[in-house]
Amino acid sequence: MKTLIKKLALSSALIAVVVTGCKKDPKEESPKPASQEQDLALVFKNVAGTSDVDFISAYTTNSAQKYTLSTVRFYMSGISLVKSDGSEYPLTGQYLLVDPSVSHFHLGKVPVGNYKGLKFTVGIDSVTNHKDPSTYATTNPLANQTPSMHWSWNSGYVFMMIEGSCDTTAAGTDALASGQYHHSMFFHLGMDGLTRKVELNNSAFSIVSGTDKYVYIKTDMNQLLNGVDLKTENQSHTMGTMMLATKVANNIPNAFSIVP
Repeated sequence: MKTLIKKLALSSALIAVVVTGCKKDPKEESPKPASQEQDLALVFKNVAGTSDVDFISAYTTNSAQKYTLSTVRFYMSGISLVKSDGSEYPLTGQYLLVDPSVSHFHLGKVPVGNYKGLKFTVGIDSVTNHKDPSTYATTNPLANQTPSMHWSWNSGYVFMMIEGSCDTTAAGTDALASGQYHHSMFFHLGMDGLTRKVELNNSAFSIVSGTDKYVYIKTDMNQLLNGVDLKTENQSHTMGTMMLATKVANNIPNAFSIVP
């Protein structure tokens, strides 16, 4: 009987050794595959030529006319990433309201890989443009805003709002008073025909697994005002001044660039 017990004990010990020996060394386990998606964010800033816009200083257009800024806001939609092979990855359903108080936008996860740029529209598609902003949650950029980004007479949203002041004196000698010139300047661009597509296809970047990607985009106010004579062309609500509104809107595609 003692011999049998010894044999059973020995067998149990051998089984334990075998089982232990079959356990996988944690170091030998296969590494987890790298994530094929990573978070993307867009970061915006306004410039006037080579100067950052601070809403305090005065700036000079490409035609040497002086102006200040107090508000720059615009809607951005129809965003697509352009892959290195030219194909696109659309970020459907994204509507951004870019202004000085909200300049960072986290757009969620996108495929890792190499990209040569991105595309977007300044403005809002026709169907969405004519919806009632009061039907959206207050946190939605398409909801009613302060200052308002929607015309109450149902012509739709203001796609881009630029406000400030400008020097309209013949000699260009107006002096700032409380940070503004004596003549107000504003461009409120809207209506379906004034959406403009922006294509930034020559600014390659990569999105890699494990590292959130930030793409920095600048808006050049001097480019937006290029060819505009601020002495006489300085106020537009779009309706009634469609030629001026169109002139500013046509400058939109050249006003944006990706900061390397």
